Amino acid sequence: MHTQIMEPSDLEMLTRVLHHMCRQEGHQMDSDDGQNLARKLVYLFQSGVVDEFDLMDTMEAWSRENQRRFG
Repeated sequence: MHTQIMEPSDLEMLTRVLHHMCRQEGHQMDSDDGQNLARKLVYLFQSGVVDEFDLMDTMEAWSRENQRRFG
């Protein structure tokens, strides 16, 4: 698990990824769905996925899988 303290640059990067995912999914950032995406991002980051593009790829794959499973 990634145990470092989040730096301002980490928060900026996570915010960029969250903005991207919310736009892609059609969610407002302050909605329940936007907050769920934010939680997933922080979880991935703390689990060691710390590269911006790896986070986007992982989140997009997760989103596609959810669409496939739940429509």
